[in-house]
Amino acid sequence: MTDVLAKTDSDNTDPTVQGSGIVVGIDGSPGSQHALRWAAARTARFGPVTPVVAWHYPWWAVPTGMPGGPPAPSAQEFADQAKAEGEQALAAIDPALPAALVVAEGTAGHCLVDTGRNAALIVVGTRGRGAMADAVLGSVSSHVVRHATVPVAVIPEHVAAEDDTRRVVVGVDGSPNAVAALAWAMRYTPAGATLEAVHAWTYHLSTYPDAATLSVELFEEEAKASLARTVEEATAQATAAGAPVHDVVSRLEYGDPRTVLMDAADGADLMVLGSRGHEGVAHLLVGSVTTSLVHKPVVATVVVPSGH
Repeated sequence: MTDVLAKTDSDNTDPTVQGSGIVVGIDGSPGSQHALRWAAARTARFGPVTPVVAWHYPWWAVPTGMPGGPPAPSAQEFADQAKAEGEQALAAIDPALPAALVVAEGTAGHCLVDTGRNAALIVVGTRGRGAMADAVLGSVSSHVVRHATVPVAVIPEHVAAEDDTRRVVVGVDGSPNAVAALAWAMRYTPAGATLEAVHAWTYHLSTYPDAATLSVELFEEEAKASLARTVEEATAQATAAGAPVHDVVSRLEYGDPRTVLMDAADGADLMVLGSRGHEGVAHLLVGSVTTSLVHKPVVATVVVPSGH
């Protein structure tokens, strides 16, 4: 196990994540340890694990300048503390885990986005209560989901860490981002697992000037055609990337996207979402829905960024 000391504004990214690999945020909390277990079980598909522990010089450690006051602790003390916590977390998972610990100065969210910019996947837990005060879902996971240029997996503590994926649900809405999310799922869903593309649709007359002439059936047919196009385009993208064609079960469901996807995720091992969606009945994959599903994930959830 080696240590890399890095700043978030540098190019000193660990070489194990260049073009592949899994970057995992750890802070000593049970949630981050479970995320590390989940990642370590999937190295065969995504590459080696690179754990990242972040630190910063806290405001309360700055000297007050009062005569006779205690000297301020050095920055190295906080870096060493973060390194020790990271090594303890790794040892608790598997002392033999071949992982290069990255100790990065900065906020946890920025450090993960920077270190993982060339990774195949960034993995975060849903709770953080370690030494890093900002290592919590709201500040870290949401920041990484918003700013990462690679897919981000948010792992709740209650999901199984073992790599036994049997059912994957992908939320789609006809947008290019939904196509990218489904193509990603086609590439990484194991052979033999069920892959479902779920399109939620609703009947919003107020958005059309000639509402009285439009029927519910017309909206449903439009959604059905959109779902078929999404599957076709995602299949083409996955094939172009060299992935084997994975059969997709298409599901058209009426209702609010959040409710539809939460129901669809019942019994699933993974949910995949695009980061943004702006077409049709859309707002399926825009901030409100993705944020809601990621903030309180019912299953392991991967968000594929726009343009990935």
